[in-house]
Amino acid sequence: MNNHYDYWSLLGALIISTVSGVISIAQRILLGQRATLIWVTSEFLAAILCGYLMYDIHPKIAADLPKWATLPVLVALAAHVGGRSFQMFERTLYRRYKLIERRPPPVDEMD
Repeated sequence: MNNHYDYWSLLGALIISTVSGVISIAQRILLGQRATLIWVTSEFLAAILCGYLMYDIHPKIAADLPKWATLPVLVALAAHVGGRSFQMFERTLYRRYKLIERRPPPVDEMD
C-alpha cells in the first residue's frame, strides 16, 4: 500500500464486507438456516475474503465498468454473495468432477 489513503480505503472495504456479511447471515437465518458457530464463522470469512478480492481487482477493471459500479457498491455485492458463491462452487465440483466428498448429515443421537 503506497499511501495513507490506501489503508483507510482497505479498512472501509473490510467494514463494508463485514456489514454485508451480517446482512447475508441474518437473511439466511430468517429463512430458516440453522446458525452454528462454524457456519457463521465461515460466512463471515467468505464475506471478508470476497470483499477484499473485489477491493483488490476493482482498480484494474474500473475503466470497463458502468458508472454506478463504484468500489463500495461492488465490495458490498461481492461480500454479500461470498459464502453462497463458495457453496455453489463446491457443489459444482462435487456434482461434475466428484472432487469433494459430501458427508452425510450427522445423526442426532437423541432421536
